Amino acid sequence: MMVTNVGKSIGAIIMHRAHRYERLALRARQDPTLVLLGYTVGSLFVFLGILDVLSTNWALSVGAYELNAFMRTMMDYAGPFWIVPKLAFQCVVAAMIVWSPNRATIGIMTVMCAWTSSIVTNNFLIAYSLSAAA
Repeated sequence: MMVTNVGKSIGAIIMHRAHRYERLALRARQDPTLVLLGYTVGSLFVFLGILDVLSTNWALSVGAYELNAFMRTMMDYAGPFWIVPKLAFQCVVAAMIVWSPNRATIGIMTVMCAWTSSIVTNNFLIAYSLSAAA
């Protein structure tokens, strides 16, 4: 009996938080500035994902190797189609940004865009240096 009550309490807490977040997202979508920022950051995140795929492929083709163990495993299992789940993930995150363009989401994803751009820059530098040495 007690386990059932705990399960109901947890379910009620989760539903309360989901409703609260939905109201927050709805309010954010009514602010044109936040909507514009959401689309901008979401588009930038997808664009950086495409650049990450291109720079990674170039670096791998000239002799580099993937440091990210998760991505390396996905590359091993999916072969050349590893870009499909990678870009699908980028698009899902971008859709989430557009769905809830609140200040916290935009701030966090702006930091993630900066991080991703540093990875892309590093990939291009590695690929260029390895291709110039060959």
